[in-house]
Amino acid sequence: MKDTKRARIIRQLKQQILASSAGVSRADAARELNIDLRTAAAYLEQLAECGLLRCEKVISGGKGRPCGIYRSNADNLCFLGMHIARNLHISCMVIDSLGRELKSCAIDLDPAASRLSAFNAVLELVRECSKLEGKVLYGIGLAISRWLQPPLSGEDVYANLVDFLSRETGVAVYRDVIINVGAFILARQLNCRNLALIHTGEVIEFGLVRDGVPVADFSKREAWLSHICVKPDGHRCYCGKYGCFENYVTYASRREFFNNSVNRTGTQRALGEMLGTAMVRLVRKFPVEAIVFLDANDIFFNAEDYFFAHVNSKVSLLRHHAAPNAEYAAASMAAYFELHRYTGDE
Repeated sequence: MKDTKRARIIRQLKQQILASSAGVSRADAARELNIDLRTAAAYLEQLAECGLLRCEKVISGGKGRPCGIYRSNADNLCFLGMHIARNLHISCMVIDSLGRELKSCAIDLDPAASRLSAFNAVLELVRECSKLEGKVLYGIGLAISRWLQPPLSGEDVYANLVDFLSRETGVAVYRDVIINVGAFILARQLNCRNLALIHTGEVIEFGLVRDGVPVADFSKREAWLSHICVKPDGHRCYCGKYGCFENYVTYASRREFFNNSVNRTGTQRALGEMLGTAMVRLVRKFPVEAIVFLDANDIFFNAEDYFFAHVNSKVSLLRHHAAPNAEYAAASMAAYFELHRYTGDE
């Protein structure tokens, strides 16, 4: 939501009502937000129409005209998370406001389909998956593979998907890359507001959460991390520098070094120290409370030893053997932005 006066009033109104167990009247809202009664009523009705609130008629003291009290309808809201994978397999999960799974669906897109056909197929999946009795869809989160967007793809095929789904469904839609959505859900699970998630797979992936919120511009920080110098006398990189991080710790690079090594233990130690070197640089540039690694088990302990020998701050280094469920994480992200950040449930 843009930072307009109307948007600010809506955010304040959400926070006021979702944090109140007694509910809020039109007069309460007008007084709290310093707006006129008619404007307050219009905003409240808008939030009621989209499902966030419900209006109950009460009679004060048992006399007079009934007064409308607006209360949170969070118990009846649901949120949909969608994972669009590199192979165009699309999986969805719907959760309630407490994070409990309600339903899941999946389809495989035809790689030869037009963009319009693909978008319509996605929309139909959203509609089918969100058909739940007594539940109102209130937010959608998208976790899209980096291989379907620049710089690893020539174009961002799903660039307009957020606007399309928001327009067709009438609910807020949030989009991020899978690694960032994974970092968000791990930060929630670990009760950590500042967290980095690192995957040294086919490419270097760097998810980042600051103050409980995923940080955008993933490609810039991943390019920075990938080209940290970890071996000044190392191989000349395609970027023109020497000893760049990605040329030593990705899947393919580690495999090459281990296959050509006559001393596996020494190679493992050297690669681990390179990973540790990069992490020392990372925490100096991006202060975090924890760094979580996906994979990298073969060099993790050497990296850990090097890191703690060079860093005095209390940063946790953790291993996570499997990537977080992307569709659940995306649904949780939508629930956070549309609900939990207003209720203080972080």
